[in-house]
Amino acid sequence: MLNLVPVDKLEILILVDNATDGLSSTPANVENEFAFATRRGLRASSGRCLCCAVHGFSGLLTATRGATRHTVLFDSGPEDFAFERNCARLGADLGQVEAIVLSHGHWDHSGAMFAALGAIRARNGARTVPYYAHPGMFRARAMRLPSGGLRYMDDVPGIADLTALGAEVVCTAEPRAFLDDMFYVSGEIPRVTPFERGLPGQVRKTEDGTWEPD
Repeated sequence: MLNLVPVDKLEILILVDNATDGLSSTPANVENEFAFATRRGLRASSGRCLCCAVHGFSGLLTATRGATRHTVLFDSGPEDFAFERNCARLGADLGQVEAIVLSHGHWDHSGAMFAALGAIRARNGARTVPYYAHPGMFRARAMRLPSGGLRYMDDVPGIADLTALGAEVVCTAEPRAFLDDMFYVSGEIPRVTPFERGLPGQVRKTEDGTWEPD
């Protein structure tokens, strides 16, 4: 059993999300979009300063314990434009990223992964970047339509392509801590609740080329 030591602080910078909203109230521990932009130097409201909201997610996680600080990219969002635009708008320092985690095998969390990996290595001296993923993420996926046909999903980036672009793919279903045990990936979450059982009609391809419920 791994004995995890708490970090002193965890900062989460949302790079890509389904919504962008600078007006809604937020809890005391959450800085809203305009407050963040103002702190980073925004002096006038302008469309040139706005982030792009798209279906999917990406976050930059920075953990601090004492004088030690580590940063991880968690997912990349669905496509290059929104990821690159929002990183620029938010002043995200991708050169500080020391590892990447892909949460699950869907295109809306992985579509900009090649762009993200390239941007990280362009700023970190072209060092290899550890990339944590469950082996089941690399299967082809689709949605079963009422007609019986399939609506295919883009595949997540493959291990060979990621490796060729400078990732060190850690493909495991086992729990693992990394970066001075300040980050922890749990492995596969047991599918217990209806939410964890996935989307109705979603299927994945098996090794023999047939489709099974995902």
